[in-house]
Amino acid sequence: MSLQRVFEKLIYWDVYLSAVIHGHESLMLTVMLFLPSLIFSPKTIAAPIFFITYQYGYAYSIRYVISIVLSLALTTFFKKHFKRPRPKPRPQLSLKPMYFRNKETNYSLPSGDCAQAAAFLFYFLNAYGSGDIVVILIAILMTLNVMLGRVYFCCHYFSDCHLGFGIGVTSAFLINFLLQ
Repeated sequence: MSLQRVFEKLIYWDVYLSAVIHGHESLMLTVMLFLPSLIFSPKTIAAPIFFITYQYGYAYSIRYVISIVLSLALTTFFKKHFKRPRPKPRPQLSLKPMYFRNKETNYSLPSGDCAQAAAFLFYFLNAYGSGDIVVILIAILMTLNVMLGRVYFCCHYFSDCHLGFGIGVTSAFLINFLLQ
């Protein structure tokens, strides 16, 4: 099987599984995923930055902010390179799509919100790694909810979120390694 055929199959399953989530609406999922889907948007990214600064100090938060800038630069580069269109919003969505796609005229692949969530998770786990397992699981669950929420609210496909997560972790690791 050729590599191109493998990619075609992966894209088919990515679009198919994402369409299953895009076509489903549940009040419980909407309520559960609303806040995580907004917390790492460009308008609200100050909250995680302040949390890292308050908990771990300025030196640590500077690395986090540089990681955010690097991950956003990489996601912008890849969006312009891949030019994958965003999914069409579903008409039955009970929350207006403008909350999530207001002025989002850029492309879908990769997800910048998922990249920022991954960078936050990296720095949180790096600083709190030997702490309470419940807090660690909540942080991981929050990141997974960000990824699922971006798919659920028709902003991205699954692969967009996974690539964004990879970019966020890679940029956070790289900046943390270089500035230690």
